[in-house]
Amino acid sequence: MRTTDELPIRLTEELVLLLLNERSGYLEMVPGWDFSCVMAGAVIADLALESRIDSDLDALYVIDPSPTGDSLLDPTLKKIAESQEALETQLWIERNTARTDQIVTTTLERLVDRGILKYESGGFWTLSHLVSRSGTYPTSDPNARREAKARVLSVILNDVIPDPRDAILVALMHACDGFKLVLSDEDYHDKAERIETIAKLDLIGRSVSAAVRESAVKPKTRQILLTKPIPKLRIVDILRQREFRTGNIPKAMCQIFRKHGPVVKLPVKMGKSPLVALIGPDTNQWVNRHGRFYLRSKDYIQKLEGAFGASRTMPGMDGAEHYKMRRALRGAYSRAALARRLPELISLCRQSIRQWTEGDVVRATETFQTHMSSQVSRLSIGVDCSDYVDELLAYEHRALVTLVQGALPKFMLATPKMKRARQRVRELQEAIQASHTSAQRKGKPPDLADAILELHRNDPQFLPETDLTFPFVASMVASIYLGSALGFAVYCMVRHPDVYAKVRREAESLFGGGREPKAEDFNLHTIDVAHRLCLESGRLYPVIPWQLRTVMNPCVVNGFELLPKTRLLICQTASHYFGDLFKDPLKFDIDRYLAGRAEHSAPGAYAPYGLGTHTCLGRQWVELQMVVNILLIAYHMELQVVPANYKLGINPFPTAAPNKRLKLRVAEIKNSV
Repeated sequence: MRTTDELPIRLTEELVLLLLNERSGYLEMVPGWDFSCVMAGAVIADLALESRIDSDLDALYVIDPSPTGDSLLDPTLKKIAESQEALETQLWIERNTARTDQIVTTTLERLVDRGILKYESGGFWTLSHLVSRSGTYPTSDPNARREAKARVLSVILNDVIPDPRDAILVALMHACDGFKLVLSDEDYHDKAERIETIAKLDLIGRSVSAAVRESAVKPKTRQILLTKPIPKLRIVDILRQREFRTGNIPKAMCQIFRKHGPVVKLPVKMGKSPLVALIGPDTNQWVNRHGRFYLRSKDYIQKLEGAFGASRTMPGMDGAEHYKMRRALRGAYSRAALARRLPELISLCRQSIRQWTEGDVVRATETFQTHMSSQVSRLSIGVDCSDYVDELLAYEHRALVTLVQGALPKFMLATPKMKRARQRVRELQEAIQASHTSAQRKGKPPDLADAILELHRNDPQFLPETDLTFPFVASMVASIYLGSALGFAVYCMVRHPDVYAKVRREAESLFGGGREPKAEDFNLHTIDVAHRLCLESGRLYPVIPWQLRTVMNPCVVNGFELLPKTRLLICQTASHYFGDLFKDPLKFDIDRYLAGRAEHSAPGAYAPYGLGTHTCLGRQWVELQMVVNILLIAYHMELQVVPANYKLGINPFPTAAPNKRLKLRVAEIKNSV
């Protein structure tokens, strides 16, 4: 196969660029039958332009079966060449829609390789910095140096006679209503007749249009894809899994996968919709690559939003709105934002653990949740929320169980206790806003609350005042989850004295002799063991073991068809227990992250921070905060699990946390705090 630099810009690449909103940087792609036909037809059109195939009114046929050296085109060429049937162009386009996901993935990766697009975490693509202000982009093909949008608009608006390639491109754009994205309403209606005329100039373009038009109700490819029936689990299949009873959700779902496969229908419903689980590395990869086109999150989160008086929040947003919110807040969630306040983070951690004395026995979960929420609240929203933690957790938990899971009647959210908790939520918002006036924030480093309030001031329609409470509360709820993660990590460290000793040596190198390390001192060399400890703890005990989504467009995953409105339980952490990905997966082993092994780097293997567009925005912040806390705890204290024979139990709801029986004794203060 030829390298990307050796290949010309393909029609699929130009289509993707035409669908990119240059102002927002968001890729305007609407999946479905129309778009599948367009991408499939673009590949067949490129084969025609490469003189590998030709067509007439009756059939499409091969004139040169030799491979093009292009992985985007050759699988389709091979299938056509090997076929013994004389089929019309439209049917070949419909058959080629089975490759749509692969075509889209290859196209996006190729545009990144060319330096035209830049991939951003969460499954978003934006124009690269290599793109000039004029909008042109570099390419190795001199015939494609003019930007696709300029060429197409010139054909449409200036009555330029199109060459065959541009005529095909116009037809493809027209078939998926793409011109509504690149033309004003006035120009679109004014030039509708000319667009229609140009779209009919090429046979392949007409065939794509026919496939879209004639199959709008019942796509013919459903017969061709030969999808499999989804296995149905029984209640007894769930009850037989001991891991469900012990709270280890990832391990339990791994066992379900081994017996039933990657896509299974669970014996429960969410509302009136069936609940289907996606399990394993292949489905993880599918969600990462294609989830943004087929899945949405708002269905399960909107009732939780309503419990906090909000209607639009980042967890409940999808598409361009979600991307806009992430862009506005990513700086506040970044590692750099926390690194700038490293002395404050260290001080807050020491201030908290200073309260522990030799001989103290503490409940790990609630202690670490309060410990981390105090840090996060001061660093992200400028208010110490330690006194709010219990009410926040109780209200959020009750809202989840009542409104999302439907396990309790709605009146349970209106009990006197919940009303008091709801009042505390309002008090928290008032305290945050009161502490973030321009006068009080003068000279202070900007935090998350500053970013949220600035977004509200700049675009009150996008983020109205009614929606401010939820992002404040969400950051605090996330800090509680972070406390659970720290509890798991400390447990793992204490249970493995050799690791404990190595982490302490790293801590002594950083903090010993009264040193106050800087952000640059925390690199993968100086915090190697502590970092790998956190990675392994997150593998064995992820605090968010699954995600809920709703299918918004029909799709096929691992050969199983998922219909719109199907509720999905995406069990992204089940792969953490796959023996073919992680050697001895039940064993705690931080060496699996060494460069020579790097077991977590296999595609779809490691996903403690979620998948796709809703991957945790603060992942790098979390990693730094976790490591700093682990190092300081190891530096100042010798901890023991109480009782010594305690076996870790997990409380799985609403998210995973060590159960309340996990206690730690401060056996010795190693270095005075």
